[in-house]
Amino acid sequence: MKINCLLLAITCLAFINVSGQNLYTSSNAASIENEANTTTGWTGSASITSESSTAQNGTYSLRFAVLNTNREARYNFTAVVGTVYNISIWARRTANSNNPAFANWIGLSGFSTTVISSTAWTQYNFVVTATVTAPAIRVYAGPIGAASGVEVFVDAISITVQTPPDTQPPTAPSNLTVSNVTSTSAVINWNASTDNVGVVSYSVREGTTTLGNVGPSITSYQLNNLQPSTSYTYTVVAFDAANNSSQSSPLTFSTLPPPADVTPPTIPTNLTASTITATDLYLSWVPSTDNVAVTGYRIFMNDLLKDSVTSAQYQVVGLTGNTTYTFYVVAYDAAGNVSAPGNQISVTTINPGQVSNYTTENANLPSVDWQSANLYAAGNVGIGTTPNSSYKLSVNGNIRAKEIIVETGWSDFVFEEGYNLASLKEVEDYIKLNGHLKDIPDAEEVQANGIGLARMNKLLLMKIEELTLYVIESNKRIENLQNQVQELSSSPKLVY
Repeated sequence: MKINCLLLAITCLAFINVSGQNLYTSSNAASIENEANTTTGWTGSASITSESSTAQNGTYSLRFAVLNTNREARYNFTAVVGTVYNISIWARRTANSNNPAFANWIGLSGFSTTVISSTAWTQYNFVVTATVTAPAIRVYAGPIGAASGVEVFVDAISITVQTPPDTQPPTAPSNLTVSNVTSTSAVINWNASTDNVGVVSYSVREGTTTLGNVGPSITSYQLNNLQPSTSYTYTVVAFDAANNSSQSSPLTFSTLPPPADVTPPTIPTNLTASTITATDLYLSWVPSTDNVAVTGYRIFMNDLLKDSVTSAQYQVVGLTGNTTYTFYVVAYDAAGNVSAPGNQISVTTINPGQVSNYTTENANLPSVDWQSANLYAAGNVGIGTTPNSSYKLSVNGNIRAKEIIVETGWSDFVFEEGYNLASLKEVEDYIKLNGHLKDIPDAEEVQANGIGLARMNKLLLMKIEELTLYVIESNKRIENLQNQVQELSSSPKLVY
């Protein structure tokens, strides 16, 4: 009787040991306990290699690639018929993948073809029952007709007995801490969980949202794209192969404030002067850019600060005729960073003595040669209409000329990096609400006030340039759709 009890106890202990043991025993790149730079235990017609460029666990992973038309890799393990097994495999497809899959497993019921659908490492769990003593798990690098070189990676394989069912969850991850905190990133660390069979993964969560999963040997997680000076709360959940889980206590921390802005704006370039008279002129330049935003520009005249403006143009008034002035411009941002000076220009105002003043007294004098003399009118001029105080020249009638030159800012800023191009939906909504394009004056405004020739051309060119950007983007989408249609038409039906 004592001998029978002793044998029963030994049998129970042996069964418990087998139940918790990983039956994936081969020493190769996908082994959790016995990782090695080999492919031992795997056979098949596909190209099967050990790979160190990407791994979910440890240093190596297994790479299966289509070789000519051969695409299958398999692994056999010793099983007991009727026994339930938990099989956990981490896998990822690559950019050149063509629907790799776990398919056509041998001697295991409860299995169905499972496509490996993500380029990120993903855990695939199977609960199957052995129908033969040497079942096989199989991985296909692609379906029938997949191109040679199409590949898939596999790592961290676990095969454990589930009889009796594993209902005991792992211990909760403990001692959550945070390190390497910046204004936009941090690292979460924790103490490893334990389990009666074995922990197979950890899930990092913010509230109920899963941010990512890591393997059983990893006890940290990198957080990126966080907001500065913001409080965050995270938990970590441990899982075993039977999908039992335990969640840690929450960890709350705040990111650091944003780093101080020490980058100055770029130098304002191409400073030019136009519409030069005896008393005033217009300055314009190519706008600066900044890592945050340009706040404004300072205009220097004869090395003294003349004024500050927010746009890339400025009218200088109160000048003296026949006098040379020097100008340059610097840009500044909200943090007080100032750019280096832009190009310096020298401008000489018009000499009033070189211009004939038009008056009623000298209008018809034979001593004044208006064909060779410059005409200077101090006031406003009206032709066929009363002079308008808002305009130097008012004409009631048509103007015919070989050329009209206008000097104003141009619209090439549309092609600069960071230009806020509205979406077509935003354009449509604006038209429905206002009855005209954004930035373009409506008919009532033009009817009442007219529109400057320079402004009109600038606005029209701006819309042409925006339309060009829409056409370029539309062409890219058309080419992408054509490539997808070509790929779908040439791809065979997915058959494993």
